[in-house]
Amino acid sequence: MGKLTARAALLAATSIFLWPTIAASQQGGAGTSAPVPLPQAPTTTTPINPALPAVPTLASGAAVIGPGSGRAAPNTGGLQLDFGIKTSLKVDSNFPLTPGKSRGTSYISDNTLSYGLSSITQTTTFNLTGSAVLRYADIPGRSIKGLEDPMANVLYMTESANSRVTLRGRWRYVDRQFLDPFQVELEDLQTGLITDGGTVRDPSYSLRFETGLQSPFGLVLDLGRAEKHYSGTTNPLLFDTQTDTASLAANMRYNAVTQGSLTASATHYITQDFVQTNRWTRSLTYGLTRDVNGTLQVSGQIGYSEVVTDTILGQARNKGVIGGFGVTQQVQDGSYSVNLAANRNQNGLRTDLTFGRDMQLPTGSLKGTIGVTKGSVGGGAMIGSLSYSIQRPSDTLTLAIRRGATTNSSNQDILNTAVTVNWGHAVNSLSMLDMGVDYAETQGTGGSGANATRLTNLYANYNYTLTPDWALTTGVSYKVKTQTGLPQAKSTGVYVTLGRNFSFRP
Repeated sequence: MGKLTARAALLAATSIFLWPTIAASQQGGAGTSAPVPLPQAPTTTTPINPALPAVPTLASGAAVIGPGSGRAAPNTGGLQLDFGIKTSLKVDSNFPLTPGKSRGTSYISDNTLSYGLSSITQTTTFNLTGSAVLRYADIPGRSIKGLEDPMANVLYMTESANSRVTLRGRWRYVDRQFLDPFQVELEDLQTGLITDGGTVRDPSYSLRFETGLQSPFGLVLDLGRAEKHYSGTTNPLLFDTQTDTASLAANMRYNAVTQGSLTASATHYITQDFVQTNRWTRSLTYGLTRDVNGTLQVSGQIGYSEVVTDTILGQARNKGVIGGFGVTQQVQDGSYSVNLAANRNQNGLRTDLTFGRDMQLPTGSLKGTIGVTKGSVGGGAMIGSLSYSIQRPSDTLTLAIRRGATTNSSNQDILNTAVTVNWGHAVNSLSMLDMGVDYAETQGTGGSGANATRLTNLYANYNYTLTPDWALTTGVSYKVKTQTGLPQAKSTGVYVTLGRNFSFRP
């Protein structure tokens, strides 16, 4: 079953590593205030290095080898070096997804080299991963030859019994035409499904300091910076940005069942867009969580937020009350929940009401939410999420759906929808079939005026384990992109990949 869940494991590992950066960039993004999180009970007991099982090694940083491949062994302690190599050939009828008639077939040869260095002790964790691509490509309108897409990720964490310091950093300089648009949509809801060419350099850094982990009173300090620098792009929605974030939270454990948190935060967002946006978002909130009877938890939050935007056209100010309320009831096979949240950004107040169900099934799991959202601009819309998985002796089926509202870099309120369906079937002990569909859509809400973009990807892969270390993948893909006011773009691709990862200890 490990082979059947390779694709899901890859996505999960990548999301775990990228999420701190994703969250930071979305919070600043187009100047939107981050959704008000309902207060959670502060941790009362913290084992040494609780995040160690999730610390990304080469398995996430260099998992580009793909489904069914051999992967570097996770570091469970000590010093470890990881390396990976993957070579792939791809032929695509319309690789740039040019609207209307394709300008010609693309031929791409990628040789990806990846590395990882990790050191784990009882009190410290250091992890460095990175990769680069030796690329030879013939694409209509240009040819590529040389080293491309260098990237590096670093994590350092040290802790004692009552405090923890975490440092994270990421650096990437990548040709946007070679980015997976579905991954871009996951990482950056502000630019969504923009697949235009050019390059992007997006360094990000964060510092988190926590103290009082075992005490009735504790502090959490978060500092972060996320940048985006574009070159060679033509889409007006792609422009340089810098987002600085800072927050300080005071966690108070009143008793065994009641916890509170007072949080002050600020976000500074500056851009190189047409109107030279310079935006400050400041908020102060207080949250309370109470465990009523062991199975019922009630939480609430109230606060005040102010968003001040300066442009060459003048200043705009939006301020007011924000908050939220949530109830979670644990039952024998999972839980029920209801949440109400009111958040504020440069466009005004947005209110979300969602109902959730988390359920364990005999051969899988089901977790979902459904609700409505209403902003100051436009009407209401349905939002929600669904995660469903089934595991059989020879088959795995996963389904993931999410739909939510955000504000893009042009201050337009938009709905983002993403659907992923994947089916894996073990042919025998050495090979498996892996096929599915990815669908993503961005569209405006009400009278926001945002254009609609839809992207669909159908794929089918055959994965074969040549040796315990080497894996071979062959497959086909079919992509369709539809944009408001443009002809439909279609693409068919055929590819073959050979790769391996390996680890050793000095």
